[in-house]
Amino acid sequence: MLSGIYACDIQVFRFYPDGLALDVLVQPAPGPGQGPLIATWLRREEPPTGVRTARYTLSSGVYTFETRGHLRDEPVIVQVTKRKDQLLVDRRDGGRLRSNLRFVRIYPEKSA
Repeated sequence: MLSGIYACDIQVFRFYPDGLALDVLVQPAPGPGQGPLIATWLRREEPPTGVRTARYTLSSGVYTFETRGHLRDEPVIVQVTKRKDQLLVDRRDGGRLRSNLRFVRIYPEKSA
C-alpha cells in the first residue's frame, strides 16, 4: 500500500497504508527539507481547511482515487503507479488529462 508524503510542484499528497489519501496545494512548492514540517500539520486527524480527503484502491498495480479540484470544484480522478521513492500520476479533471506527473517522496526521507 501507499505511505508517505509526495510532492510535484505545489501539489502534495499524503498517503496512509489503510487507504486514506490527503490532497493539498502548498506554496511555495515544497521539497524534502519541508517534508517533516508538512507532516506536523498534514495529518488525518482534523485536516486543515483546503485539504481534500479520499480513499484509494489498488487494482493491477495502479492506485486510484477521486478527489475534488482545488481551483475548480470539480471531480478529479487520480491514478498512481509507484516507482521506488516516486509516484507517476495521471489525473483527469474537467475532461483534461495530465499524464506521467512525477511526485517525489518528501517524507519520510528515503532510507539509505
